[in-house]
Amino acid sequence: MNLGEITRRLTAAGIGNARHEAMLLIERFEGAPFARILADRERDWTSPELADAVKRREERIPLQYILGRWEFCGLSFRVTEDCLIPRPDTEVLAERTASLLPPGGRFLDLCTGSGCIAGAVLHLTADRGTTGLAVELVPETAALARENLAALGFSSRCEVLTGDLSDMEALLPSGERYDVIVSNPPYVTAEEMESLEPELYREPRVALTDGGDGLSLIRAIIGLYPDRLKPGGVLLIEHGWRQAESVRGIAEGAGLTYAPLYDYGGNIRAAEMRRRDVR
Repeated sequence: MNLGEITRRLTAAGIGNARHEAMLLIERFEGAPFARILADRERDWTSPELADAVKRREERIPLQYILGRWEFCGLSFRVTEDCLIPRPDTEVLAERTASLLPPGGRFLDLCTGSGCIAGAVLHLTADRGTTGLAVELVPETAALARENLAALGFSSRCEVLTGDLSDMEALLPSGERYDVIVSNPPYVTAEEMESLEPELYREPRVALTDGGDGLSLIRAIIGLYPDRLKPGGVLLIEHGWRQAESVRGIAEGAGLTYAPLYDYGGNIRAAEMRRRDVR
């Protein structure tokens, strides 16, 4: 298969940006850089691994799972079907968390998934001696997060706990408080799950939706975790842009201020919340 044939097959499967994906697959499974691929477009690439990868992509298995790695905040993370795929829009949560952490600060990352937010925060604050604690419900996903943090050299700066965030007192070290608590919880609604792109159905359902209005874990975090913030600490939770007013109401009902955090596309990406009774 040459570049044109792979591109045509991916296009016929309904994949946008098919040529770029074809080049990524050739690069990954043939070890050829983009410049070489473009300079020799008619070359027939024959590895069985590439043929299998193209077939899997035609079946709408996400490109990231096929490649086995994906970039987030300039760092490479291993990704499997046990984790949500890191997305560029979520990078603003990691960047905002890093900007809020003081020297020697400590953060808590709930629903850590691949560990991409925690890893990015630790990388961005490497000169400040920050540390973190990450929490993940699914054991296989927690193991992947540990693997990614270890590969980045951050194991000593961030432990990954396996457990249910709704059982906060049993989960967290007694009395420990944090400068920032950040989370990208499942917030896709049951209704929205009916109209997703085929690739999204390959991602872990538990990482995408609560099976209802998409707000149950957000309610749980806002209801339980503000008391674990240090004075002046910040709670950051990603949510859907249509959920902004609902999340604002939940936050204000819990005695928190609400400010929207926008992604680079200009969409509301997260809620930034602080306790009203602490200055």
